[in-house]
Amino acid sequence: MARTTIRTFTAAQLKGVWSVTQNGAFYGDYQSREQAVAGARAGARAVEERGGAACVLVGEARLVAPH
Repeated sequence: MARTTIRTFTAAQLKGVWSVTQNGAFYGDYQSREQAVAGARAGARAVEERGGAACVLVGEARLVAPH
């Protein structure tokens, strides 16, 4: 049985900048929370369009965001 790796996109504010990581690796910096979440969601959708699995986590609480 094939095992699916879930790509995790995390948007978090660090020193006034919103950063997005994918599985802990840098994905992008954004000026606002809204832009960071939109970037993380777009990344997750791109993974899913290629047949993968993804989730989006936001903020220090790591809230799951729909994408």
